[in-house]
Amino acid sequence: MNRKVILSGIGLVFLLCITITGTVYGQATAKQNVIHLGAAYTQALVDNAQAGFVGLNMFFGKMLTNNICLGISTGYDIVSFRSVGDMKERVAVAPLQIKAKCYMNLGPMLQLYASAAGGAYRVIPHLGTEKIGTLGGYTTTQPGGSVGIGLDYWFLLTTGVGFELEYHTFTTDGDDMFSYFAARVDYCLIKF
Repeated sequence: MNRKVILSGIGLVFLLCITITGTVYGQATAKQNVIHLGAAYTQALVDNAQAGFVGLNMFFGKMLTNNICLGISTGYDIVSFRSVGDMKERVAVAPLQIKAKCYMNLGPMLQLYASAAGGAYRVIPHLGTEKIGTLGGYTTTQPGGSVGIGLDYWFLLTTGVGFELEYHTFTTDGDDMFSYFAARVDYCLIKF
């Protein structure tokens, strides 16, 4: 047999053994604190919305049981962005929410979750005069909520990466709703 194939096989078996035996505590469990810091691609789902842009997010939570986490989520999402010459036009949303997550363990290092949140959305339009959806050209704070699904992959026992798809909706000054989605990538950390 080829020496590279043998060494690759030994390395793969060694990596598999370390992964299975060394990650017993490699996921969030009861009484631990969980922190998610990340970035997202966000896009408004309303009339006249321009291209989506980026967002930043933070989540600080406490595991109440092995499957339920409750915490605070905040961020800054640019949901509509347009550049015309030197002028930049954007609509940003800064949610502040109470968020609950329900985890399902898929393996020693893998957790799938569903989330639901409610709170206040600070809408911050910048430049431009065209209305986007039912939002005018002024800063406002509105009640709203979000739902999402995500996947956390834990490695090095207390560190991980997460992926989340989240749908946000909130009221406007009219009777209409404003909505957007966020596709997030997070750095995850378990604190004892």
